[in-house]
Parts: sequence; C-alpha cells; structure tokens
Amino acid sequence: MSGFSIGFGGIVPTMNDTKDSRSHRSCGGSFRSYGGALGSISATDLMKTDFAPGLGFKDDWADFLGEPERNFYMIISSPPGHGKTTFCLRFANYLADNFGRVIFFENEMNQSRTKRIFEFIGEKVSPRLELNFNADSPEAIERILSSGRYDFAFFDSIQMSNLSEKELWNMKKDLFPQMGIIAISFANGKGGIRGSIVKQHQGDISVIFKKPGVAATIKNRFGEVGREFHVF
Repeated sequence: MSGFSIGFGGIVPTMNDTKDSRSHRSCGGSFRSYGGALGSISATDLMKTDFAPGLGFKDDWADFLGEPERNFYMIISSPPGHGKTTFCLRFANYLADNFGRVIFFENEMNQSRTKRIFEFIGEKVSPRLELNFNADSPEAIERILSSGRYDFAFFDSIQMSNLSEKELWNMKKDLFPQMGIIAISFANGKGGIRGSIVKQHQGDISVIFKKPGVAATIKNRFGEVGREFHVF
C-alpha cells in the first residue's frame, strides 16, 4: 500500500499496480480491488490519517451549520414564499466571500427579481459569486461545472433545473465529489423535502422552513439539529 486518498464520505487506500488488481472509480481518487475488498482500510490506519479541517464558519453561520467539510452536501426545502432563495443567495455570498468560487443556477427567479433580493439582503456582493439563469438541463450544468472554476454550486431548484434524484447524486458522488453542493427542493405537503426519503438521507445537512423567514436544521452531520436561522 502506497498511501491514502481523501474521498467523499471517507478515505480510500491506493495500492501499487499488480496484474491481480482492478482499478475502480472513487470520489476523490482511485482504489483497487484485492480479494473482493473495495476501498477497505484498517481501523488503526484510519486513526493515523490526517483529514482536512472544516471550513471554519463564523458567527451566525457557525451557530446554524457548525463546521462543514468543504465538499458538504446540503438540501433545502420550503413551501413557496418562505425565503429559501433569499437564504441561499445570502449563504452563497458568504461562501464566495470567504471560501471560494460559487456558481448559483437560478431557474426560478429572473434577473430583476434576483437583484431585488440582493438589495433586500443589503450585503456587498462578492465578485466570486456567479449566477446562471440559462442552464436548465443536466448536460448544460455538467458542462459548466466541468470547467473546474467552482468550489460550490447551488441549484434553485432541483426540479426547475430538470435534475432527477439520480442525476443530482451522480454529480455529487461521481462527477464532482470535491465540490460543495447546495440543492433547493420543492416541499411536500408537510413542508419537508419532496421526493424519495433517500434524497434526505444522502445529504450531510437538511434544512426546512418551519414558517416564513425561519430556516431550521433537521439533519446535520457537522452540528446540532434543530438550530434556527432567521432570514427575515
């Protein structure tokens, strides 16, 4: 064994080539198959491995979300008019201001409405935040993300971007595993995430709006559940 590579959901060992090894695709690296064990690692090697630190959120964002890893996966849901787009634009601006380049796929709001939301937020807009109002297919989105320009991607919304649950998960797990992804989903009749329960379990963080202007975490692998963020 020559070392380890960091991948989505953990680390994977990388071994020297042999005629008996078979290469497999992995999130963030490659792993080999030896005797049927895919990406196995001993517990002692795991404990010796150094992982990259979290993003280091500050103030309200730290209180709400804790300290996510750079490639976190977040799903947000709310009924119409509760503030999810306002929340996401504010969060996107925070990420761009402090942690890297952000692309925001906006397929629900037009440009003038998006501008009004930024004016309502009242914060200086980061030059590292870009908005795209035209990419509304998996193929178009994949082409843009494949440029390698972006550290984080927002989708407003999954449904209006014409992304299926499988396509979104494929982007996160296989195509862009090192990218932070934040996806807005339509709400079901109870205000939760519309679609398969698998979608909610796949995310590192799940956020819903219990009432207009108030976001709440219902799942968080990096912080406390039940924390609230007041959007307006």
